[in-house]
Amino acid sequence: MQPCTIQKIALTITLLAAMAFLLLFRLDHYALWDDEATTALFGQSVAQTGQPDARRGKNLIAYNSGVELKDLKNRYIPPLSFYLASFFVDEDSTSAGTARLPFAISGLLTVGILLMWLWRSKVSVLMWILIWIGWLGNVSMMLYFRQCRYYGPVICLTVILSYLYLRRKASFGYVAVLTLTSLSLLSANYLCYAGVMLVMAIDYLVWGRHSRRLPASHMIAYIGLQLIFGGALFIMYWPFGVDVYGMPSDPWWTKFSTLWIWNWRDLNTCEFAAMVVLLSAPIVAYIKQDTWLARSFTALMVYITAVAALSPQPLALMPVAAVRYLVPILPLCIWISARMIFQVAGTRRWLALALAAVVFGTNIPHGAGWGFQRSVTVFSQAIPAPGPRSTIVEFIRELMNPHPSAYQQAADWITDHVQEGKSVWVVPGYATYPLMYHAPKALYAWQLQEEVGQFQGMAAIHFFGRQAPDYIVAFGPYQEQVDGLTEVWQRLGVRYQSVHVIPTYWYDLIRPELFWHTFQPIGVQPDAGQDIRIFQRVAAGR
Repeated sequence: MQPCTIQKIALTITLLAAMAFLLLFRLDHYALWDDEATTALFGQSVAQTGQPDARRGKNLIAYNSGVELKDLKNRYIPPLSFYLASFFVDEDSTSAGTARLPFAISGLLTVGILLMWLWRSKVSVLMWILIWIGWLGNVSMMLYFRQCRYYGPVICLTVILSYLYLRRKASFGYVAVLTLTSLSLLSANYLCYAGVMLVMAIDYLVWGRHSRRLPASHMIAYIGLQLIFGGALFIMYWPFGVDVYGMPSDPWWTKFSTLWIWNWRDLNTCEFAAMVVLLSAPIVAYIKQDTWLARSFTALMVYITAVAALSPQPLALMPVAAVRYLVPILPLCIWISARMIFQVAGTRRWLALALAAVVFGTNIPHGAGWGFQRSVTVFSQAIPAPGPRSTIVEFIRELMNPHPSAYQQAADWITDHVQEGKSVWVVPGYATYPLMYHAPKALYAWQLQEEVGQFQGMAAIHFFGRQAPDYIVAFGPYQEQVDGLTEVWQRLGVRYQSVHVIPTYWYDLIRPELFWHTFQPIGVQPDAGQDIRIFQRVAAGR
């Protein structure tokens, strides 16, 4: 066996072992956050009924007054993540680790496909090492795979689709596999699918057709099958024209140009890759006559442009890009960065390894300390811009010593103190679903505003202000909302007294977007409204 083969085998084993640890260790520590919880809840419904039904026993999954629902089924979100979760959660599941497991496994599958791709491509040992370092240093990648959301499957399917596209064959069997993978991506996320399809189309027109041209009959079959089966999926899960955010629309050009800039900026902020490295790629590609680097940067540019043009994100929603729509390009960002280091360092392995340690192991190339990584405010909590750091080291420290989970502590209190079927109103509304998943015996109240259409005939407790709940769980600054409902309490003839305070910062800042993730716990300031308060109903006269 040749020395280079032994080195590649060693790299394969260590990468798989390290990724298994980083993706699976303490996967169940933090409670599911908002969108994760709705994915798991609809997964339970699929496991029980075969469809993403909003009815979970006595409870109802009705985010934002049920805007995602049609005939009490979720017909807004593409369903792959629900069906994937359904194989791991049953109607009695309350474990965060169980719900996240299939998505973390998709991460290990992605690494396995990548390693197979590298092996068959016969790349040099140095490129193996650079990509190995890149994957192990990309904390955003780890975090997205550790979520009970569509992120992991979208990344995995994009890698599979890219591999199939670049190794295309003139056979209908190949077309069938390519079509199935494409439709799976469509069923995971429409916007990511659109971006990847546009990338493939442009790459084929500019480069691909000159090297491996597909017969016209195969192209027609591929496009036709997607139109037929994709159209059927759209009929069932139709997201267009649904106002989920309830915000005014923006002029298209203003929205597109703003999101295009934000996508580049926050791709850098969230450490998908250093923008200075990415934007230098065309120059290096030209100097080195590196066609693959040119194709890769073009793919990156096309995808970011497509997302900016098609994103449903209103500009007023948040002053940052919805970088979750950029997850398909995470492996591409690592590849471009590794290729750039390889081209710049040449035969000097020591230089390549030194550059990789800085580019992949620190946030210095992302502009840490120079204003390129910005502070953001999350629910009135300022998350300062990080100083120079090794983000992977911070991530490992968090894994070894995770901070308390506010959602889990609130769910535990409900499990221990609230009797079966007693009603609980949770503010803010999105915090209802982590508690519904982790503490399902309570009846979660006041999710709906009006008794119209599909909600007619439902119990009064589901409608805001109709029937007083037995308990209120108020997270952080939303305690003021409880105090502001004096007229409602008077009309219902009740009042509430505080029965418990959870002295933990009220929101789990564990989301995969690095500007919404803290690696260290946030301390609760006394009397600052940052804790969690639980109120119990008493008669108005008492």
